[in-house]
Amino acid sequence: MKFRPAALFCAVALTCAFAAPAHAVSQVNQTTLSSQAKRLISYRHQRHLFVTADGRFHIVANLSGQSGSSAALNLQSSDDGLVWTQQRKLGYTDGNSVSDSALDGNVLTVVYQCNDGLVRLATATYDPASKSWSNFTVEKVPRVASSYNAVNPSFTVDGNGNTWVAYVQEDTTTGNVGIVAYRKSADKGTWASAKQYFGDVNASAPFGYDKRSARLVTLPGGIGMLFSYGPSIYWTERKLKGGADLAWNSPTLMLSGTPDGDPMSSHFSTVVDGVGNVFAAFTDAGNLYVNRRDALTRQWYSTPQTVLSSTKNPTAKPVYAQLAWLGGTQLALATNLASNTGVYLAQTSAGAAFKCAELAKHDSFDTTVYDFTEPRIELPAFPTGTVPLLQQFQTLDQSLQYAAGFSFDPAAPKGCN
Repeated sequence: MKFRPAALFCAVALTCAFAAPAHAVSQVNQTTLSSQAKRLISYRHQRHLFVTADGRFHIVANLSGQSGSSAALNLQSSDDGLVWTQQRKLGYTDGNSVSDSALDGNVLTVVYQCNDGLVRLATATYDPASKSWSNFTVEKVPRVASSYNAVNPSFTVDGNGNTWVAYVQEDTTTGNVGIVAYRKSADKGTWASAKQYFGDVNASAPFGYDKRSARLVTLPGGIGMLFSYGPSIYWTERKLKGGADLAWNSPTLMLSGTPDGDPMSSHFSTVVDGVGNVFAAFTDAGNLYVNRRDALTRQWYSTPQTVLSSTKNPTAKPVYAQLAWLGGTQLALATNLASNTGVYLAQTSAGAAFKCAELAKHDSFDTTVYDFTEPRIELPAFPTGTVPLLQQFQTLDQSLQYAAGFSFDPAAPKGCN
């Protein structure tokens, strides 16, 4: 089963095309998405934007303030990518809630952090005839006790149809935090714990700034996890066959990172291509790297590719990057370039270089009102055709968050200045 986890109100007029204007540098346009929450677009290792087979765009976004305080996470849809309309809300969510979502056919699955200390899993079905979504069916993901908070989740579905959820577990009694995982059986529908921690368990960071994130990855014949502990990033995996508590391999260090202010150390993004190669992008100290795990050899590069270097590209300052598989043998990598957005393309073959394909700026926005210096980037993991992107920005006083967007055609990129 492959999940295909999708931008926009024009700043000038609603009749603006979602496609970028016909000049070398694209311009982002403002959307109707706004929030009082910093996490309008959640962490980069999670997915929120997707496209259904009829070409419509959909997003699970934190619209705190716009949608109320008790159901901040919203599923919204758009016909033209300009104006977004509310479809469904997810209860028990507030301005701190983050989510991870993926689409399989017309079925959307979302795991999300709730304001009662739980992570919940929800599914909804899309009806292309009515262009509407069913009500969410919701269930609780287990936690060891009510004194523990479950935050910052991600999920995947393995080759046997089992659902895996990983999250950061916070012990409110001791202050200790650590990454845990649970598996829901495809046959019985019951949950079981992996019965191990991924990375250290301690109270080394201020509570709520856990410096940990995890991304589950479906592998041919297995299940993998890319996770961060502090500034460093690790990889671990296990075989598909076996109980939920089958031991995972000893973690492999992927990046010895530089300490920074990211509260959850969400420095990475992953995507899997059609033959099972895994790609991981991560940023550190002004550098942007990509690594590749070969589906046949099951080996990562010994040294990751450097896409942007803090030495050669000192003004780029990449901090927020996401990967997408465009089908066939093509990958896309979107990243902030300082306060702008850049798109890089590459082949999926080993050693293929990423080349800048398109650049989007925000020249029409009043910089005495809006601030683009802390951009969050979002694109679908598995888009088809023209690819939508979102870039988060804020008012100078940081009281309101907005999303701007543009799209690019991988078959005819405009190039980069």
